[in-house]
Amino acid sequence: MNFFSLEFGLLFITFLPIYWWIKNLVIQNYLILFFNYLLIFTLGSPYVAITLLFYTIFIYFAAHYIAYKKTKFALLSSIFFALCNLCFFKYYPSIKIFFSQILQSFGLSPMASEVFMPLGISFYTFASITYLYSIYQTREKNPNTNLKNFTSLAAYLSFFPTLVAGPIMRADFFFSQFEQKRIFDSSFMPIIFTLLLFGIVKKVIIASYAGIYTEPILSDPMHQNSISLLFGIYGYALQIYCDFSGYVNLVTAFGLMIGFKLPINFNMPYTARNLKDFWARWHISLSNFIRDFIYIPLGGNKKGFLATQIFVLISFGLSGIWHGNTANFLIWGLLHGMGIIFINILNVCNINFKKVPLLPKLLTFHYVCFCWIFFYYSDFNQAWEYIHTLTSNFYLSSNDWGALILIWLIFTLYQFCVGFFEYSVKFMAKIPDFLIPIVITLIVLVIFSAMPSGIPNFIYAGF
Repeated sequence: MNFFSLEFGLLFITFLPIYWWIKNLVIQNYLILFFNYLLIFTLGSPYVAITLLFYTIFIYFAAHYIAYKKTKFALLSSIFFALCNLCFFKYYPSIKIFFSQILQSFGLSPMASEVFMPLGISFYTFASITYLYSIYQTREKNPNTNLKNFTSLAAYLSFFPTLVAGPIMRADFFFSQFEQKRIFDSSFMPIIFTLLLFGIVKKVIIASYAGIYTEPILSDPMHQNSISLLFGIYGYALQIYCDFSGYVNLVTAFGLMIGFKLPINFNMPYTARNLKDFWARWHISLSNFIRDFIYIPLGGNKKGFLATQIFVLISFGLSGIWHGNTANFLIWGLLHGMGIIFINILNVCNINFKKVPLLPKLLTFHYVCFCWIFFYYSDFNQAWEYIHTLTSNFYLSSNDWGALILIWLIFTLYQFCVGFFEYSVKFMAKIPDFLIPIVITLIVLVIFSAMPSGIPNFIYAGF
C-alpha cells in the first residue's frame, strides 16, 4: 500500500468529503473500517485483508477470555499466541529452512510451500497487545469497560494511517478519539499542509537521493576508500531517518484530516546528547512499547544495578530480532543495549561531557552510524567487509577533506534547527487562505519535478 500512488490519492480524495459530510459518529466509524479494508484489499492484497480479519477475530475472543478469567495467565497466553502468529509469518523463511533440513535428514522432501509476511503485521500485533493489556488492567474494576465491539476493534487494528509502519497507536489513545464526536477543525490546516510538505520533501527528495548516492558505495565497499565509506553510512543514516520520519509526517497529516491525532514518533534524533536521549527521540512509540511491555515487566530498575543492565540488553536484543531474523539485527540491537549500559555506568560514576556541548552529540551520532552498518547489511560477512575496508583503506584527498568539513558543518547547523517545524507551521498560518492551494501546488510541482523517477517505497514497511 503506497501512499504516493495515484490509486491511493483518488480513493482518499473521494473518501474525505463523504466522511465529513456524514455527521453521525457511528456511520463515520463504519466508514473508517470500510475504507481501511478497501485500501488493504485494493492496494495491498486480499491475502493481507483476510489474514488481518482472522487475526482480529482471534483478538476479539482473546479479549473476552481475559475479561472473563481476569488472570495473568489469560493475558500472557493470549499475548503468546499473538506473538506466535507474528513470528510464524515474520520468520517463516528461517522456519522453512530449519524444518526442510530435518526432513532431508530423514530422506524426505524439503518444504516447498511459501508464506508471505502480511503488510503491517508487526504494528497491528503490537497494537493488539496494548488492547489486551488494557482489558487486563481493569480486571479488579470492570474489564468490560475496555471491551470493544468487533467493528470498533477491526477499525483499530486496520487503521490505515498506522497500519503499514506505525507509529504504534495504543488502544486507549485510539479509542478515546474513535468514540468521541469529531468535527473538522480548520485550524489544523497549517499543520496538515506543513506535515505533508515535510513528509514529501523528506521522502521524495532527501531520502531518495541519499539512497541513490549511498547504494553504490555500500553495495561494493571493497572498492571504496575509508572516507567514501564514511560518507556512505552518513548517507544511509540520513536516508533511513528521512524515509521513516517522512512517512510519519504523511500519516500524521492523513490522521488529522479525518480527526485523529497520532502519537509523536520522532523528535530530531540526531541532536541526541547520548544514546538514551537518542531512543527518547527515535521511533518513540516503539521505544515506549519496549519499555512498558518488555523492560518494566522484566523488572526494570527495581532489581539492582546489574539486573537492570541485563534487562536493558534483553530488551534491545529483542528489539533487534524484531527488525529481522538475521544475526546482524541481533547485533544491532545488542550494540544499542551495550551503549545504554555504558551511559548508565558513566551516570553512576558521575561522568558527563556537559562542558563540551557538541562532543556528546557527535559521539552519539557516530556510534548510531556504526550500528547502522549491521542494520543495512543482512549478512555479517558483508558488515565485516565494510568495517575492515573502513579501517584499512584510509586515505584522504583534498576533495575528501572539503566534503568531510562540509558534512560536519551541516551537522553542527542541524543542531540549531530545533523548532523549525513549529516555525514553518506559523509561517503557513500567515499565508492567506486563497493563496494556500496555489502555494502548495507550486511547491509540490517543484518537488515532483526534482524527484527521481518511480514511485518511492518506505523502508520500514518491510518490518
